[in-house]
Amino acid sequence: MRIMPNKTIVEGKVNSVEPSSDGWGADVEFLVETSEAAAGFSDFLHAEPGTVVRAFAAQPDGIRPGQKYSLTTSVLGGPQGERVVIEDAQAKP
Repeated sequence: MRIMPNKTIVEGKVNSVEPSSDGWGADVEFLVETSEAAAGFSDFLHAEPGTVVRAFAAQPDGIRPGQKYSLTTSVLGGPQGERVVIEDAQAKP
């Protein structure tokens, strides 16, 4: 369930990628360098530089620990609370 249209672009470094407890996808720990709302969207993540964000990746195969990325994320809501979800991951040089 989507709370309301929101999308945040965060850039930084992946600390870890671990399989999710339910066996589908992975939980990604990400050290934020920059964070801003995507054009035309609200920023529900409000990640500050230097903070660590934990996000769910449905397709984590292309996400590697130690690599820098630009992640497009959304905050989704559900019966157990909010969840940050990675919609797109682009490796940075």
